Amino acid sequence: MSVKVEAAPPKPSGRYRELQGPWKIYFRIATIASMLLSVIFIFKIAIGNYAVPELTYYAVLLAAFLSSTYLLFPATAKSPRDRVPWYDMIMAALCLIGPAFVAFNPIKIIAMGWEVRPPMIGQVLGLLTWILVVEAVRRSGGLVLAGVILVISVYPLFAHVCPGLLMAKHYSLSRIIGFHFLGMQSLFGMPTQVFGRLLIGYMIFAVALSTTGAADFFINFCLSLLGSVRGGAAKVSILSSAFFATMSGSAIANVVTTGAVTIPTMKRLGYPAHYAAAIEACASKGGVLTPPVMGVTAFIMSDFIGVSYASVCIAAALPVFLYWVSLFAQTDFYAAKKGLRGLPREELPNFFKTIKEGWYYILSLAVLVYFIFFERVEGLAPYYATVALMILASIRKETRLNKGSLIKFTDGTGLILAELVGILAGVGMIIGALSLTGTAHGLSGSLTRLGGDHMFLLLIIGAITSFLLGIGLTVSACYIFLAMLLAPALVSLGIYEMSAHLFLVYWGSVSYITPPVALAAYAAAGIAQADPLKTGFQAVKLGFVSLLVPFFFVYNPALVAHGTIFQIVHAMTTAVIGIILLSSGFEGYIFVLQRIGWPVRIIFMAGGFLMFHPLALTDLIGLGLVGVGVLIHYLGKGIMGRPEPSTSG
Repeated sequence: MSVKVEAAPPKPSGRYRELQGPWKIYFRIATIASMLLSVIFIFKIAIGNYAVPELTYYAVLLAAFLSSTYLLFPATAKSPRDRVPWYDMIMAALCLIGPAFVAFNPIKIIAMGWEVRPPMIGQVLGLLTWILVVEAVRRSGGLVLAGVILVISVYPLFAHVCPGLLMAKHYSLSRIIGFHFLGMQSLFGMPTQVFGRLLIGYMIFAVALSTTGAADFFINFCLSLLGSVRGGAAKVSILSSAFFATMSGSAIANVVTTGAVTIPTMKRLGYPAHYAAAIEACASKGGVLTPPVMGVTAFIMSDFIGVSYASVCIAAALPVFLYWVSLFAQTDFYAAKKGLRGLPREELPNFFKTIKEGWYYILSLAVLVYFIFFERVEGLAPYYATVALMILASIRKETRLNKGSLIKFTDGTGLILAELVGILAGVGMIIGALSLTGTAHGLSGSLTRLGGDHMFLLLIIGAITSFLLGIGLTVSACYIFLAMLLAPALVSLGIYEMSAHLFLVYWGSVSYITPPVALAAYAAAGIAQADPLKTGFQAVKLGFVSLLVPFFFVYNPALVAHGTIFQIVHAMTTAVIGIILLSSGFEGYIFVLQRIGWPVRIIFMAGGFLMFHPLALTDLIGLGLVGVGVLIHYLGKGIMGRPEPSTSG
């Protein structure tokens, strides 16, 4: 048996308008032209004696995909989805004018200092583009994010009348427009630059994987590998979500794609609906934190810190491995406790046949990894991997590119990029406004003074703030905001810089599974037909490591691969043992001992927490508590009853 999976867009497809006629042609031409321009720019190809200026490149991308946003995203829920209304036609056309002005005048903008003293036409077009970007963010990213961007982007205009820490020097409207529109620190600042230099290539590769059928392969590969073991359906959900993150970079897309297969299978094998949905939500949330493709935020982080993307991947690999260990341990213990078997072998895909039919997906990922980690050319890596995938996929007739699949590839790429460009350009304006006024530095210093020498207090402030911002903002917007305000304060207390930034990313993504928002959990609950709130609380229980790990890798940088080999191995070993003990406490089951009662569960959880803690003394105390727990378990067997036999698979 093999499974067919249709890869989903980043968010539910009902949000998008079905383009027809000339608008579909325009959208495809804009997408293809932007992809070709990205190749020319990234590979530094000169046409004649002309090399594309950096500002021109970013302006063309903004024009192409900002205009596409107005064609793809209806203004309201009641707006037509089968045609483009006249007002969206006008707004899409207006999106071309401002960026075109920038694209054709990059030298004048710099030489004549238009960022500081913009000409009248620059002011008019800048204000128009500003409004269009905010509205594009509202359509693609939501009202809350658009509101935050609007308020902060105009903040330099009234900063002098703000109270307390927010008071700063104010600037004239023309100066603010010039800074936002004609400079390289706002609209065309770091988020847009990361998009143009790195992200566009990885999204092209992701869509290429999806178009050639990689989703089918990864699901079938996971089924053939783990489908028959104890609680196999849950483990397939976890592993497939880790693989599928390479294609989507979105927790919601993971849920609606892999969850459509794994959730019904888990329910069929005896998992309660809310538990099955929670597993899928947690797995999908972890997928977007998994290298080698970790979504938008990781690319922005590498630019923010000033390190290679490969360094971010290496640092992120160990914490996310601990997260996967916790999910595997809890699902395995739950399956053993409930006697849940795996799927019958005859219903599963054959492992060797699956590899034979999809080996080129693994090879294309290997090409990506090689160029990221060994050649250290992060910007070029996805293009090499995409070419390798396209060539290798042509070997099999079923995955060979044809007119239909090329159209699907173009449309999928354009859809993802159009959704990202407006949001990233808008977030860039947040950075610009806070940089122009110097407020970011002032607030960071105030936070440092508030926390004093109490690192834990500052971490708690950071965790709560990240969580609250993550409710209304995208993870990338939440991270950028706090990377400017809070990360410098954390680093000033002696925290390893990579740990500080990853801390913000982890806590910014927590809202995927935590009520009241819990978007990934609620999406999974819809597929499972389960109670959303019950699913959300179960997801918090399963995803507890994502709450603990950030605190521990701040105190012990070895958990983000910073230290000697011995320190890293020691930290990871004790952390894995600690996670298994914590998982056993949550589920009431552990290897050898099998079912355990509440006294032992509490002792094991305490021991696991101590072993997770980065101190040799706490490790020893934790091991001592484990010994006490084992002793109590065997002494109390007569009272609690004999443990049920393990159901192996």
